[in-house]
Amino acid sequence: MLSLAGIILVLFLTYYGTRWLSVKTNLTMKSRYMNIVDKIMLGQNKFLAIAEVNNKFYLLSITEKNINILKELEDFQLLPDENPENNMDFNKIINKFLKNK
Repeated sequence: MLSLAGIILVLFLTYYGTRWLSVKTNLTMKSRYMNIVDKIMLGQNKFLAIAEVNNKFYLLSITEKNINILKELEDFQLLPDENPENNMDFNKIINKFLKNK
């Protein structure tokens, strides 16, 4: 019985610890003036990304040693159903998983 209570306590502390850490990480990683809208991995440590800076969009190449602006995207628009600040929280993911079972 004591081991079961210990396991429940560990799971409880892990859940709330990761939520706390997630909030702290998101606060430090947010920027007031810049936002990475989308990115795709091309290889190990190689990405293409679209960054928004002052309502202008740029195509970036990101490698381990360099970040280069490839092109300013003049007519780029976000898809209407996409929200760059849409963060799925743990409860939504678990509920979606449980509905599938």
